[in-house]
Amino acid sequence: MSFANWTDSYSVHVHKLDSEHQQLFSVVNQLHEAMKAGRGKDALKSVLTQLVHYTEQHFRDEEALMQQAGYANLGGHVAQHQQFVTKVKGFCKEYESGAAAISVEVLEFLKGWLVEHIMGADQQYSAALNRHGIH
Repeated sequence: MSFANWTDSYSVHVHKLDSEHQQLFSVVNQLHEAMKAGRGKDALKSVLTQLVHYTEQHFRDEEALMQQAGYANLGGHVAQHQQFVTKVKGFCKEYESGAAAISVEVLEFLKGWLVEHIMGADQQYSAALNRHGIH
């Protein structure tokens, strides 16, 4: 069984964004599986690389759709994205400096992000995007 399971409750009812969110679930599960197999530190570089690419693409996509829909809380949402990027860059620096046990910290952060951000902030824009024909 996966560590983080995608369910319909996570859906923001926008296919492109749901697909990108599912990719984040996959990254979390890859790290968890590697940690269970004792390869957490080895897998971390790949996970961090994927996170950097994820943030670049997904946040750009999500923010563009929110802007297109005239989403009222775009600024607040962008600020949350910037906090995520800052945190991921911090993890990259820690990894490069050889920090021990960072994989556990990354895993806990990502699991929390899935629950708090997707189920909270992302759910808030769902109806606004759908009202503007973005599905």
